[in-house]
Order: sequence, then structure tokens, then C-alpha cells
Amino acid sequence: MTHDTVLVFSKTWGAIYLLAIFLAAAVWTYWPSRRKVYDDAAQSPLDSREDQPCR
Repeated sequence: MTHDTVLVFSKTWGAIYLLAIFLAAAVWTYWPSRRKVYDDAAQSPLDSREDQPCR
């Protein structure tokens, strides 16, 4: 196995690995049952609570 062969192999499978991780993260984020979690997180800075002091 030459250096060039190893380089091509690692670049190819590294790109496929990173693409798979990205797609898994995107599916996890946009999965319909997770919508409430992210909607609550988006609204949390806008919540005004009387028991917390303003900073």
C-alpha cells in the first residue's frame, strides 16, 4: 500500500463519515417529536418570570 492509496482511502471514507454524522444530526434536530423541545428553547429568553432578578 502506497502513501497515495492510503491518502485517497482516508479522504474518501473520512468525507463519507462526516456526511453521515451531519445527516444524523440534522435528522435528530428536525425529527417531529423533538419540535416541542426546540420551540421551548427558542421561547425561553422571552419568558418573563417574577421570581428571577433581572441582570
